[in-house]
Amino acid sequence: MRQTRFFLIFCLALGCQLFSFAQNNQTKEMKYLNPEGMTVGSRYAIEQAGDGYYRKNVTYGSFEHYLLNLPMKPIGYKTHFHDGEEKSFDVQIGVLDVKIKNSTNVCSAEPAIKLRAEYLYSSKLYGRIHFNFNNGFNCTYAKWAAGFRVNDSKNGWDHTSEQDYSRKNFLEYLDVVFQNATVPSLAREMSKVELKDVKAGDLLIQSGYPNHMAIVLDVLYNDKNNTIKIMLAQGFSPAQDIEVLKNYQDDCSPWFTISLDSDENTEILTPQWTFYVKDFKRFTN
Repeated sequence: MRQTRFFLIFCLALGCQLFSFAQNNQTKEMKYLNPEGMTVGSRYAIEQAGDGYYRKNVTYGSFEHYLLNLPMKPIGYKTHFHDGEEKSFDVQIGVLDVKIKNSTNVCSAEPAIKLRAEYLYSSKLYGRIHFNFNNGFNCTYAKWAAGFRVNDSKNGWDHTSEQDYSRKNFLEYLDVVFQNATVPSLAREMSKVELKDVKAGDLLIQSGYPNHMAIVLDVLYNDKNNTIKIMLAQGFSPAQDIEVLKNYQDDCSPWFTISLDSDENTEILTPQWTFYVKDFKRFTN
């Protein structure tokens, strides 16, 4: 009886501590959030990033501009898996209002594939939409839209349909990509990015085993102390909402600070993964 009573008291105390910890983190997060901001660029208060930090002007119609204007779920919305279950790990300081694939098989490459493809499709840059499969096959949207379909047995194409650039057909193309492209296969079509050149749309990617990637949504600059702050978003497997990561090492900030003097083995500690400066990559086209 005493052991049971002690256990119950211990659990109650632990629960109170966890609740207090969560409440304290929520209070910290709020100073970075603009309640009326419903896009990436307007949700987060740059003035709270620290003295001297600023966002460079981005070109209208660029990928960086697209990412800054992505819609966001309301403040307080928690990350959910594709089946509606709420994620138990408290790692997000925001969730993108972007529809995800309803699948248990989608990997952490989904945000990079989804956001890049949607940007290029909305910009009618069809010829730039392509992704490598695990077997090395380069699946191009232009071929797909022209009526060709992937023939796995010959690692090539069969011409089976009419030309179709509709959104429905585009989403069917993405479904095939999600089933066949992974973090390692995407990494093979990317080039290394020097830290001083990092911009929104670049990736932090580790293609070994285990593997993971996160996409840079925003970059702030500070000429006084020679640092940058990056905002990161990630997915995971099974498929989940695309979440903006909080930095527990920096008062639950939405930014991760990196000195431009850092060497390539400098750690970038995110809540669920440790990346390194050498992991910055970019799509080649």
